[in-house]
Amino acid sequence: MATSHLHIMKQNSPMLKPELDNGKKMIGYWSASLVLILAGSLIPFNAIIANFYGLDTLAHIILYSVLSFVPMVLLADRKTAVLVSIAMTPLGYLFESINVVVTGEPFHALNALANNAGVILGIVVGFVIRLKNHYETEKNHETSKQTPFHKG
Repeated sequence: MATSHLHIMKQNSPMLKPELDNGKKMIGYWSASLVLILAGSLIPFNAIIANFYGLDTLAHIILYSVLSFVPMVLLADRKTAVLVSIAMTPLGYLFESINVVVTGEPFHALNALANNAGVILGIVVGFVIRLKNHYETEKNHETSKQTPFHKG
């Protein structure tokens, strides 16, 4: 019988700091990022933030970092986590294309590159946290196996 690979990591694991170790909160951050990206794709912001071009690029990097980071730390299966995180890249191109069609603005290659940079950043940070968690769990497991030697 096949098992699902979309298991959320156990709560109260040392995967994240205690204030972030809440799957619902992380899914909320992910959902908020997705809604902000979708809103940005459907609303013509070019007239509003034309003078803040660097801010737009930074927003792309941050939002796509969140979109790729959350699956990396919440999904228990490593392969699934990486694949879901990588899937944010074509999602970025889809939203950029929606932006072109809906708002009539030209395609901005810098935004697409910022999306990809954000995805890579989120994957790297998530991978580092997963790796740290793996070695901490392994270390805790080894110390729990050792029994202290007591002289009576």
